[in-house]
Amino acid sequence: MLNVLPYIIYFFGPFLLAFFLGKKILKAHYRAFALGLLTFFVAWVCIMIVTQIPASGSESFQEGTMLYALIISASAGLFEESGRYFAFRIFKGLRERRNLNTGIMYAIGHSGMESIIVGGNLLLTAAVVKYAPEVLSPELLQESKEVLEISFHQGLYNSLERLLVGLLIHGCFTLLVLLSLVKSRKKYLWFAMLWHFGHDMVGFNLHRLSEHWIVEKLWILFIVVVYSWILVRLSRKVVREMT
Repeated sequence: MLNVLPYIIYFFGPFLLAFFLGKKILKAHYRAFALGLLTFFVAWVCIMIVTQIPASGSESFQEGTMLYALIISASAGLFEESGRYFAFRIFKGLRERRNLNTGIMYAIGHSGMESIIVGGNLLLTAAVVKYAPEVLSPELLQESKEVLEISFHQGLYNSLERLLVGLLIHGCFTLLVLLSLVKSRKKYLWFAMLWHFGHDMVGFNLHRLSEHWIVEKLWILFIVVVYSWILVRLSRKVVREMT
């Protein structure tokens, strides 16, 4: 089973980032963090509803298929980016503070809720495997056990990757949507949606390239290097627009 520390990182890591990075360093308001949590949760519910429509009517809609990747990637791009846009447009706490620090604090919340949900799914899986394994098919039970039976170091790496790389990704998307509002140009919003769609499509289809673990690690390395550069460029652009 998973060790305790990864769960702590999944659930409490976002709040620690909000406190140390968002509040202490960036001096941003916790309201942006809370609205990031809320917005992602609403978007996630919408994605789950949309994906259940083809799942109930087609056996071909399974994780790993192209149909699954297309629908869930398109749904994520649409609901998450439009959610960011309307959050900064509607909520007073974000509308009156459309700046870099608020954007990063919001991104901590947005990516943080994703981390919390992933951790929650793992916790639920562990509970079902331990207390009610009979409700799962033999194949699903075996897959669930394989997910849970990972080493401490692998579990730690997975939780930190989800927390930190997720923040990097959502930081880029958030600042791009923020530019859409600051510059009053919807093209930034459309580009954020398209970028999010493309990003998820690559992630879901890496297995088609190769099943070797190095492919996923190279993808993560690409995100860390390239997205960090993009985040710096977007940060400077947001600051210039606000001065």
